[in-house]
Amino acid sequence: MNEHVDYRAKKANGLTKFFWWCAGADAEILKYSSYSDHVKYGGIGAVVLATGVMAFISMSFAINSLFDSKMAVYFIGTAWGLIIFNLDRFIVSSTGKGDGEDSIGGQEFMNALPRIVMAILLGLVISAPLETKIFEKEILGKWQEYKFKSSIDNGYKIDQFYRMKTLMIDSTIAETKEELLRQEEKVRVARERATAERHRGGIGDQWRRDTATLNFEEKELLKLRDDLDNLQLERNQFDVSRENEKESARDSIMKEEAGFLDKLMMLEILSSHAKNIDVVDTKTGEPTGEKEEIYGAAGWPIWLIRILFMLIEIAPVLLKLMLVKSPYDFMSENVSQILETKQGISIEHLTDEHSKLHKLKKNLNPRRIINIIEHQNNAEESNAKHLIDEFAAQEKIEISEDPKAFDLSKE
Repeated sequence: MNEHVDYRAKKANGLTKFFWWCAGADAEILKYSSYSDHVKYGGIGAVVLATGVMAFISMSFAINSLFDSKMAVYFIGTAWGLIIFNLDRFIVSSTGKGDGEDSIGGQEFMNALPRIVMAILLGLVISAPLETKIFEKEILGKWQEYKFKSSIDNGYKIDQFYRMKTLMIDSTIAETKEELLRQEEKVRVARERATAERHRGGIGDQWRRDTATLNFEEKELLKLRDDLDNLQLERNQFDVSRENEKESARDSIMKEEAGFLDKLMMLEILSSHAKNIDVVDTKTGEPTGEKEEIYGAAGWPIWLIRILFMLIEIAPVLLKLMLVKSPYDFMSENVSQILETKQGISIEHLTDEHSKLHKLKKNLNPRRIINIIEHQNNAEESNAKHLIDEFAAQEKIEISEDPKAFDLSKE
């Protein structure tokens, strides 16, 4: 009939004890608890450990996008995983049992709300790098589209730049041609004048001056023709330079790899924009310029992943609030009260006008020490007064027996 009086749960192995430590539970108390307590706190500790491992993997993916060093990936990923693990362990271990019932009341939910909010934020932080890895194929596809559009926009800017340069050089060529025509007219006039002067007066001073003017004008004409040829050559090279520059910029853009922030931005675009493709004319096979939506924005799948990680983060906190009080909880409270009593801490339970039970803690050790010191001081004061009274009585007797010994006039 009493076979369960001396019941003891099966001895836990090292892994189970490690999970207890991850959950912030007291293994010394759990040794005397039921098997269900072993399972509960082992499960909570396993979830806490899993969040730390996920944080390590998540940060490793993020750092791998920034650095090529495997050492940096492992070091920073491990440090981040330990930070998240300790934060989760603190959140879980500092969360109480609530009212000890399997439902979560409004007041206990409000009490746990700061820890729940912290867990949700940690879940969002952990999920971001993992989302970029889970949706990597779609992100890279969107990144290729972005680079293609960027290369088109960049090519358009280069075309605009060379169009402006072409207009400027065409204007310069037109002005040079007009100036060349005027110079040719000057050369023709100077040549006719020099020829007429030679026929009329022979080789004289006037002819020499006209010949010098003709030589100068011809040199100016040659210079203008060279300038025009150079301008034409430069103008002809614009097309080649423009295409080379566009190709170089296109190659540079298309070779650019997506960083972590780029992946996050592409993920946000996927979550808010639908997938469209170009509509092709079935007769000609050419794009019509219209777009056709093949599926909507991927917001729900992305947010489902985020919610999953948030639930994993807040699950231990919510589970602790939903746990019914078990032998471990009562023994834990018992141990706490014993330790408090040994340290002189007294707990009184008071009921207010609303029939709510409150715990009032009194620190007895300080009060005891104060009473002892006060009693010691009072006793020392009483003894000192008694000593003075006795000494005065003895001295009074001595004075009565031999007054001359105490004659103050001799001094």
